[in-house]
Amino acid sequence: MLANNNRGIIRRMAKSALKNNRGRNLIVFLAILLSAFMLFSIFTVGITYFKMNRIQNIRLNGGEYDAVMYGITEEQREKCESDSEIKTTGTVAVSGYIESTGNDSTVDASCIWADETYWNEIMAPARDWVKGKYPSAENEVMMTEEGLQAAGLEGLGIGDTFTAGYRDGEGSLITKEFTISGLWDGYGVKSALYVSEAFYEASGYDISEVRCGRYYLDFDRWIMTADEQNAFTESLNLGKQQALYFTGNMGYSLPVFLGLGGLIFVTCLCAYLLIYNIMYLSVAGNVRYYGLLQTVGMTGTQIRALLGRQMTLVGGAGITAGILLGSAVSFVLLPSVIRALGIRTGTAGAVEVTFQPAVILLTVLFVAFTVYVGSRKPVKLAVSVSPVEAAGYRPVYGGNPGGRTKAKAAKRHRRGRRGSVVFRMALDQIRKDKKKSAVIMVSMAAGLSVFLCMSTILESQAARTIVTNHMNTDLVISNDTLKKEDPAEHKDLITEDFLSELTGISGVETVYPMIYGQITVPWEPDFAEMWMKEFYAMWMDIPYENEREEYQQYPENFGSVIVGISREELPYLQEVTDMEIDTDAFLSGETCVIYRNGLDLTSEDVVGKNVTCAEYGHSENQRTFQIAGMTNEGYYIGPVLGFPPTVIVCATAVEEFVSDYSVFQAGVKYTREYDEETENEILSLIQSSPDARDFSWESKLESLREVERAQGSMPQIGAGIALILALIGILNYVNTVTGNIQSRQMELAVLESIGMTDRQRNRMLVTEGMIFAAGSLFITGTVGVAVTYAVYQSMNYMLVPFEVPAGPVVGMTVFIIAVCAAVPLLAGAKMIRKGSVVERIRGMSGA
Repeated sequence: MLANNNRGIIRRMAKSALKNNRGRNLIVFLAILLSAFMLFSIFTVGITYFKMNRIQNIRLNGGEYDAVMYGITEEQREKCESDSEIKTTGTVAVSGYIESTGNDSTVDASCIWADETYWNEIMAPARDWVKGKYPSAENEVMMTEEGLQAAGLEGLGIGDTFTAGYRDGEGSLITKEFTISGLWDGYGVKSALYVSEAFYEASGYDISEVRCGRYYLDFDRWIMTADEQNAFTESLNLGKQQALYFTGNMGYSLPVFLGLGGLIFVTCLCAYLLIYNIMYLSVAGNVRYYGLLQTVGMTGTQIRALLGRQMTLVGGAGITAGILLGSAVSFVLLPSVIRALGIRTGTAGAVEVTFQPAVILLTVLFVAFTVYVGSRKPVKLAVSVSPVEAAGYRPVYGGNPGGRTKAKAAKRHRRGRRGSVVFRMALDQIRKDKKKSAVIMVSMAAGLSVFLCMSTILESQAARTIVTNHMNTDLVISNDTLKKEDPAEHKDLITEDFLSELTGISGVETVYPMIYGQITVPWEPDFAEMWMKEFYAMWMDIPYENEREEYQQYPENFGSVIVGISREELPYLQEVTDMEIDTDAFLSGETCVIYRNGLDLTSEDVVGKNVTCAEYGHSENQRTFQIAGMTNEGYYIGPVLGFPPTVIVCATAVEEFVSDYSVFQAGVKYTREYDEETENEILSLIQSSPDARDFSWESKLESLREVERAQGSMPQIGAGIALILALIGILNYVNTVTGNIQSRQMELAVLESIGMTDRQRNRMLVTEGMIFAAGSLFITGTVGVAVTYAVYQSMNYMLVPFEVPAGPVVGMTVFIIAVCAAVPLLAGAKMIRKGSVVERIRGMSGA
């Protein structure tokens, strides 16, 4: 047989088919456009979100690194620097502390030396600007404006000098004059004074000590499993005092990657189902046409070429339009919508969306592959049906529509049922093609589950969720004079009168004062001996045996504190204690909780043992408590951290036991969380005190602003992702149900011809929609929530408790119900406008 070049004819037929079937091809075009739009938008906005998440972590960590080691030996340094998987290493040395300046006697600022790598590479991404130069002379310092203000040095600038009381590595207090060589601003520890290498070398500190050395590691990889992290840690042969901590983004890198991969997979699956369903309806509806083409001699190969040509034209146009629409939404409309919704950017600035050229390639490849895969089955159907079968082809629902036995059984089953006829007809319609109904419900539930998961993650990473204080209080006020070593310099600042004025402020709901007293823990062979031996092994450079005799004979040289909390604070203490506390025993002063202080002691080692406390300066006044548990909560440390344990008891026990006790700090809870007006009143109260500089405070509102500044546009970008994902769950339903109703025109027309009213038809269609809505919401509420929980926990490196956000869930539910009810009504109304019942029956039958 001679070859016949009919490519030109096929091209003309493809163009002609596109013109003659504008409505059906428009549906396919829109399906491809929407899929390309969704994928492009999700990839673009998603990449931007994760970029902002990385920036947030850098800002919150104060630098770009993956792990930090406390204390570093030369052998460990050499091993890390020779490791090909470690990109950058930087060293920081704590070189003493500033305790006072000429204007403030209660300064608490560390002196830090940073090597060139840390300052110029690791810390640089977390800085906004630098003026001047990093210190080189022994008396030069680099500070922030906030640090100057906190030290009572506001108004000073580069080149100015100041005098400060500095405590070196030997514990000596030295009066020293410093010169400001530079200023900087950004993120991280902003109260510290960055000093020169010469200052560090003269300080008496050494980076091999845990109290001094901080060694930062930036790995040349994105993912590092827990086993790999443990193997790396073991390879360093850390000493007992040393510790290596991985940051949240590296410590949870693999779970986060898998969680994000799951979100992308489900999103892409929804897009695939959208294209597949619409294309199947479109091509299957033209099976009769393709069969008739075979009667005039067109081969199966030629039909494939014809369909391929049509899909290429429609797909190319849809992909191009989708990418253009996605660009407009991602870069123009999305930021505008976010602002219109009233989502505040605060200090974050404008919403910035990142463009990646690879996104276009990924979108084109995936949509093109989806078009190809989605059209294979319909094309195979068009080619395989004979001309005779195609002439009478109608879409068939159900597994065996021609089986008499099943039909009779179904008929008998329908006769025996009771209830609403309209509901039974709607339910029957769902059952006719269980596979298609299941696909609609599952695809919609998949989209809703992704939306639910994204909303939950966004809620957990919101600044208001990340920022927490002790007992979720809004402000913690501290008396810094009690941190001084000389008791003669202590002042009673948080007095009864001060607390009374504080409680009297209208926006203050509750005040939780924490009292403390100075104590000693006399030596005894059981608990005290065990504790001190472990303390020296963990924190001291000299063996316990060298000072054991002094501790036995002069325990007052090893002071500590006893802390008293109110009855209302006990439930929170229970939450952060590793054992169940007997409430009655604790409140009666029989038991206590001790602060673990990082020691390798377990509850089995200490719970049930007795700790004897003696009032400092009055060793004859002693009291014994039974240990009920240990806590790692740093809020209970007290003004100083001694060698013996910090003992936490009820406030009445401290008042009964210690004659000279003081309020060290007070937690304040507002009536309205983050109430700026109330906080300003409290700060005004503090500033009105003649000892205002001796107060310090930790504000949840200030922390919120700092986290919001660190997050930048991340919350807004995340909200954009959630808005886009909200469309995915319903687009497949809208398109599939619309096509389904179009293919049932003859069936619905026949029902109208035998007496079904418009109201009954609408009720039936709405009922079908409600069944789809109920099914998808049920799947989302069960499987979707379970998957959301698993993904959430895998990505929850900030350890925020899992909680499904009520607002997005309610809004999503109402929206889905409304859409599932409205779409069938609108599709049915459009169908009626096509003509009378007779005209619709004749049109579908081909008469």
